[in-house]
Amino acid sequence: MNKWLDFVAVVASFSTCIGFVGLFIKLGREKGAMDITVKEMRKDISSNETKLVTLDARVTQMQIENTKLISTLMSDLGWIKSSLNDIKNEMTRKKE
Repeated sequence: MNKWLDFVAVVASFSTCIGFVGLFIKLGREKGAMDITVKEMRKDISSNETKLVTLDARVTQMQIENTKLISTLMSDLGWIKSSLNDIKNEMTRKKE
């Protein structure tokens, strides 16, 4: 009976050791997978940050160009309005 208990104790010890080794292997694999995921996310975040900076510069440039265009259009509209007033004044003078 004593030999049987010793045998059971040895088997239980081996089972425990195999369980711990399996647990550590599983944790190591999960940590490795998590590290790879974190590296990919950091790369994506860095890429997105660069794209956002570029997009911000483009938006700023577009705002400047739009402001220039609006000021040019306002100037042209002012010139057209004054020309129409001149034409109107000339037409009223001719009618008189």
